[in-house]
Amino acid sequence: KSKLTQNELEFTFREFRYKSTPTCEGFQLERTSLKEPIRDAVFQDNVTRFYKDSVVQLADSTAFLYYESVNSVHYFTQLPLRLKDDAVILKDLGIEEIQDKTYHKIEVKFTEDGGGVDFEDIYIYWFDVENYALDYLAYSFLVNGGGLRFRKAINRQRIGGVVFQDYKNYKPKNETGSLDSIGKLFDAGQLELLSVIENEAINLSPIELNCN
Repeated sequence: KSKLTQNELEFTFREFRYKSTPTCEGFQLERTSLKEPIRDAVFQDNVTRFYKDSVVQLADSTAFLYYESVNSVHYFTQLPLRLKDDAVILKDLGIEEIQDKTYHKIEVKFTEDGGGVDFEDIYIYWFDVENYALDYLAYSFLVNGGGLRFRKAINRQRIGGVVFQDYKNYKPKNETGSLDSIGKLFDAGQLELLSVIENEAINLSPIELNCN
């Protein structure tokens, strides 16, 4: 079993404190604002917003945005564990070199059933052929007009036996590239830095589950 299914994970990202709690029915994902008495909880594809201790009624479009935001931050933090999700479809794209290192290039798609609201997004992961470290990932997305992103792992650290890493987040300088070619675009200096994804104050707390 992964340590992430046996521990409660907490970390700070930008203006929120995030928490992932394993349950017998999957992860409960939360984020709590560091500035306001607001908490969002995601469980089994549903999102609930709390203001102080009261539930806030949300329009469907607003609920979707909150769900998206909470789930995506947790998803990237829990990689590559989430590649074992039932909805994941893996495809081996062979070997590719990036910055003179050799990688296994893996495509990830999702089934509509269980794949979440973004099941049509496509990901590519690059794993070092020698130590299987996840050094790069990229994805195409459809929301907000769609686009491509490429992430380079930085600040790799081991906490409680789990490897966590931050990312430099890039996008193509022009929109002519494809997801499959984005590694070559990075090598050629054709990507521009968009942001840095940094998680702080990471903490793992053991939790006992009896799911029999």
